[in-house]
Amino acid sequence: RDDEISVDHPLLPKLNSLRESSNVKITNMHLSAFSKDDLGDMISNELKLPKRLIGELSDVVYKKTSGHILFAVELLNSMVRDSTIYFSMRRRQFHWKLDRVYSLETNETVATFIISSLSTLHPDALKALQILSCCGFHTDVAVLELFEESNISPCRGILCSLQYLVDVGIVEIAGGLVAFAHDLIQQHVYENIDLSQRLDLHFNIALFLGLKTSMNSASIQAMGSIEDGFKNLYISESKTAEGPVLSERSLLSIATDHINHAGPDFILELSQRKLFATWNLIVGKEMTARSNFGCALHYYEQGILFIGRGGWLDDGVTIHHQLCLDLYEGAADASLAVRNDSLVKYYTEVIFQNVPFEDSLPAWITLMTSLESSGQHKRILDTGLTLIQRLNIDVPKPQPSPVELMKTMSTTIQLMSNFDVDRIATSHSADRCKRNSFKIFIRTLVAAFSLSSPYLPHLTCEMVRYSLQNNFYGVESSVAFAGFAFFNIVMKNDYAEAKYWANIALEILNQWPPSSVTVRVNWMVYGLIIVWFVPLQETKRRLLETYQLGMKIGSFSTSMYPLCFCSRIALLEGENLSVLHQSNSRDLKTMTKYNLHCAKLSVLDMVMIDELRGIDSNTFSMFNGSFGNDEKDIIIDAQLKGDNYLLGYAYQRRFFSSFWAGDYGNAELYCRRVLSLPSAKTPVFQSIYFTFYRGLIGFLRFRDNESEEQYGIGLDAITKIEFWLQFSRSNFENKLYLLKAELEASMRNLDAASKLYEASVKSANDCGRVHEKGLAFEFMGNFLSSVADDPTGARACMKKSHACYLQWGALGKAAILREKYNLNDDALERDPTSSKHERHE
Repeated sequence: RDDEISVDHPLLPKLNSLRESSNVKITNMHLSAFSKDDLGDMISNELKLPKRLIGELSDVVYKKTSGHILFAVELLNSMVRDSTIYFSMRRRQFHWKLDRVYSLETNETVATFIISSLSTLHPDALKALQILSCCGFHTDVAVLELFEESNISPCRGILCSLQYLVDVGIVEIAGGLVAFAHDLIQQHVYENIDLSQRLDLHFNIALFLGLKTSMNSASIQAMGSIEDGFKNLYISESKTAEGPVLSERSLLSIATDHINHAGPDFILELSQRKLFATWNLIVGKEMTARSNFGCALHYYEQGILFIGRGGWLDDGVTIHHQLCLDLYEGAADASLAVRNDSLVKYYTEVIFQNVPFEDSLPAWITLMTSLESSGQHKRILDTGLTLIQRLNIDVPKPQPSPVELMKTMSTTIQLMSNFDVDRIATSHSADRCKRNSFKIFIRTLVAAFSLSSPYLPHLTCEMVRYSLQNNFYGVESSVAFAGFAFFNIVMKNDYAEAKYWANIALEILNQWPPSSVTVRVNWMVYGLIIVWFVPLQETKRRLLETYQLGMKIGSFSTSMYPLCFCSRIALLEGENLSVLHQSNSRDLKTMTKYNLHCAKLSVLDMVMIDELRGIDSNTFSMFNGSFGNDEKDIIIDAQLKGDNYLLGYAYQRRFFSSFWAGDYGNAELYCRRVLSLPSAKTPVFQSIYFTFYRGLIGFLRFRDNESEEQYGIGLDAITKIEFWLQFSRSNFENKLYLLKAELEASMRNLDAASKLYEASVKSANDCGRVHEKGLAFEFMGNFLSSVADDPTGARACMKKSHACYLQWGALGKAAILREKYNLNDDALERDPTSSKHERHE
């Protein structure tokens, strides 16, 4: 058909030569596409329905096929095949699902046919189509209405041509948006615009829309700062006939996309390049506020391309230097959010080279956060100590001795006694430099914690002193008081004083809106201090709320710490292992994305879960080597980085697994490795279980070889658990009963031991700890077998223990018990002493 080929189609020259030949007779057949009425007549005839009933169906088919009869027939047949058009037996006529008819996509072949006929369009319609293609696959009708008042539009305007383009099936209108019928059509139109014309079009559209906002060139020159411009970007309502409202920020976003398509090489004037860099900065901040960090990074990078490296060396106008700083800081922060550490390093290094030290602090914070998420704690500590010295804060070299630390803590306590606690908890401060200084402190503290560095208590005391002496009580200072609270436990064993200062930290937090500091302090307070005073399930609930808050406000990396602690509490507290395996697998994916250090800690828990369940762990292969090939790789990595916390937990995990497997010799080996590390001096909640299991092993080994050293280990565990019991009976009571039962068994006080074993079973049952209930039955059975010479009672206890382990989901542990004591199948029955207090997952 002549309306299917353009003037440059290769068929036309051949056809013309044939026409010029006297030996060839050519007959022209007029087979144009069906008109809308013709197509309606055909559909009406085929469906045996009057035209008034098939009007909407006919319109859609015409738009989707441009009246091409072959395509129309194929489209109708496809609608019959997929029951979009169907015969109703009740009404005895054809019906169709109108919503599915409207949602039909234009076939690629039809799109190709439409493309071939574009050259026949009226010049105004073609110009309108070119403008639409520059706007992308779809465009807001409200934007096109704005174009009507500009010299961008064709002579008769865009809207005048729009209805024709809809009628012939090139574009569609729905929900206030104009969209191409197929992406191939948009691509063809766009790519066939001359390059210089295309860049001009993008540039003119951008300028026109930009003038509709307050972020035009004159406004940029007049405002005091970029931040002022961002805040003053007001919302203007531009209502269309169909009702949508365009905000000024939406217009600026569209204008920015167009100017980015034109590109910095197209813009020669320096003032315009700065204007367009500012646009990218504002849209980048908007994307950041929406947590769309990939898009934000794109806009920041585009802004940097417009301003160029020479922007730092501008003509002395502060706003231009600040523009560079804002763009590079935004790019660094967005790179951090999308986990591109190499880009973080690049953008922060540019900042370090071009701004004064105080102005570079936010970039240092971003870089340290990037290093933290990848577990480079030694580098963070070294960097942090150097920065703290540059802030004129005393950092002893070499690292402080225990005597110096006690002296520093004593001096800090004396200083704190001179300040009113109520004022500390309610005063506000927003000094930007001081807040940034505290953020440097915070990242350095986290690194020192992971490395179990002696600098940890020293830095904590220095933070407190800095806060008090500078009258700074911002949200960041809450970290200092939370850290100070923790070191009342570490260095003075004063849990009451620790709780007091932890509550002060929480009171400071309550004065400020949620931030990443809120997440970090809540994790420290609930996971390291309050955990000793409330039931562990309550601690888990608070940590889970902290994780959810962090994810909500975009503090992804920091949120992984409370999530990691939640998973560990669930494991050590005896929640169902099958359920834990599923939830930990899901959580591990999140941790791997946002914080590799936390993921390494959590993957160790997964290994222990799989061992207890009696299955071969495939956790490492599931994550494609993100943590190495096995647990040894994590240990080697921790040793190389000096990460004592991770290393200590890896050894502690092996100690726990050896304990549950009944391999007490191997457990002692890993116990010694744990105690050889500096992190062993830092009590965290898993220390409860380490102390508990170690005490049980001590008494067992004492009965085997009468080693006084092992007996002393058991007594030491009792002393610690008794001390902790005063803070939370629910966390420690059943453990203390079992340790005392083992003590009495070691002394062969049979009646006292039996009562204490039973008390431990009841207490564990009341608290819902099915695994520790099973442990109490197991040790009671061992006592009845080896000390009380009661094989029948021992066997009954082992069967109950076996049932508890099955209920826990520890099939591997149950199998060890079954094989060791040759238990019958009736051991698989549910333990009859279980109560409603047990947790069922």
